[in-house]
Amino acid sequence: MKRFFTQICLALVLAVLLFGCASTSMNDDSSPVAGKKIAYIINMAPSDIFLDAANGARETASKLGMTCSVHFTGGYDSMFITYVRVLADEGYDGLFLSHGGVSYSYDLIKEVLAKHPELKIVTFDTQFIDSSGKEAEIEGVTRFFQDDSQLASLLLDYLIGLFDEKQGPVRLLKVWVPDYIAAFDRRQKGYAGYEESGKIETVMTISPDVSVPDVENAAYEAMKEALKDVSSDEYDAVWVAYDAYGRGVWKAMMEACADKPMVSVDICQADIEMMLSPDSVWKASSCTDFRANGEQGVRLLALEMAGCQENGSLLEMPASLVTADDIRKSDDGYIITASGYGDAGNFASSLWLKNLIGY
Repeated sequence: MKRFFTQICLALVLAVLLFGCASTSMNDDSSPVAGKKIAYIINMAPSDIFLDAANGARETASKLGMTCSVHFTGGYDSMFITYVRVLADEGYDGLFLSHGGVSYSYDLIKEVLAKHPELKIVTFDTQFIDSSGKEAEIEGVTRFFQDDSQLASLLLDYLIGLFDEKQGPVRLLKVWVPDYIAAFDRRQKGYAGYEESGKIETVMTISPDVSVPDVENAAYEAMKEALKDVSSDEYDAVWVAYDAYGRGVWKAMMEACADKPMVSVDICQADIEMMLSPDSVWKASSCTDFRANGEQGVRLLALEMAGCQENGSLLEMPASLVTADDIRKSDDGYIITASGYGDAGNFASSLWLKNLIGY
């Protein structure tokens, strides 16, 4: 029901954008944002999924006649804050901000917009919490997220299905970092509901070191140590909150011959190769198309700059479950055929965007 409601809300918002902005340009083949300069600031390390997002953003900006610079901060909040302030001061027309910290994003963006009221901003996986501790909006700023609760629940439903004859809850090793980024906190809300209902039991929470740049190796080391402390009869499966962690977890499990199903949020080509390898423990991923997430951010920013986006809009990108059966090989790598993955119907659009991009 929640997924259906989310999809209906997304469809209504996109319909408003499409038809409410039909007359932005006298010529639907021209771009009202041509010549604009935007920046995509990603407060994460340049893992495969975020490189996919960066490529999607750059290509979309190019189709609209804009230039898009991409800046990774490796998860260092101070660097992210500096980039936001400096690029705003340098006269960028728009900023696409990804994974800003909960403790400062609301105040930072309010500060920057007070100084540069003409600047347009779109955020991804970034929560706005005001001084009273409540979630807030900022006028003119569009926020969008992955449907993180759904990302968690799709994997849990899959694992529960694997153990449908088991008596009692499915016992999990959970690879997740609390109080780290908004996306992880949002996934925890979906995960917690399954614990509260008794469908799952968390035997151990494994939290990789987030202070190091190589998160994949950090997850490998954390999982390798965890497997020394838990016996195979104490848990049924492994749930991972992020695919870069998943790759490290997979390596540790395969080395230790830990023959338990593992699932992870997010997916990239390297993940797929691990999933498809012989006797792989990596059974499923829940994901959105990160290339599409990069494109969505630029489309939303273009609509803001063209005066077509509603103030304070919030969108969620629907998630898909991907197993080996949903993957096929192509000349360019792998193609995911899972229902809803990268669906063009998820994109914010307008008549001029459709004409310039093709959908």
